Amino acid sequence: MNKFWKVVWSVLFAAASSMIFTTSYALSYLNVVGLYSETGAGHVEVMKGGKWNIVSIGDKISLYTTIRITVDRDWVEISPDDNPNAVYELDGSKKGPVIKKISDLLKQKPKIVSFPKKSVKGDKNFSGKLVVVQYLGRQRYQANDDADWVDLRYGDILDKGGTVNIIAINSTLALEYPNGDVSNIYGPIRFKVEKLFTGQKLYKYLNVTE
Repeated sequence: MNKFWKVVWSVLFAAASSMIFTTSYALSYLNVVGLYSETGAGHVEVMKGGKWNIVSIGDKISLYTTIRITVDRDWVEISPDDNPNAVYELDGSKKGPVIKKISDLLKQKPKIVSFPKKSVKGDKNFSGKLVVVQYLGRQRYQANDDADWVDLRYGDILDKGGTVNIIAINSTLALEYPNGDVSNIYGPIRFKVEKLFTGQKLYKYLNVTE
């Protein structure tokens, strides 16, 4: 092979490598969209820099790391940065610490969720509904007075007639409206979902929902 072709192949190889690296980098992060951890007893952690680091809501987690949950009642939800409609959940276990590579977690079938299409008039498919886009701590929801209370998860849809109970202080819940706007609610608080549509203040002294 003469020098000319060596140069050509070197340039093509460098360009291809750059494209592969860029694509891998774009797909190698996941967002922490839901987190419940009894911090007094344990943490949800990821391996970084050779040591375990506590996970926080909103963190970006590398595809190439490992996650650990040390308390059976804890759980975490993560969503690919390039596909917010897919979410993966990892729960603690009574048998002991749960340790899993993120790449292995992604081999499992994700839960598929939907969100409103952003528009001034609002998405008709989500009329009178709110969608959970992020949460920290344990949030409970009752669809109606006769329904059971359930733990909220990423992508859950809340109807106007439902009730939300954010149990602890420092817990937060982000809800998306039909038009794509998002409100952040801070606990502890219990409220009817309808209040968020009627503009009523959730807090006696301070409205911090926006």
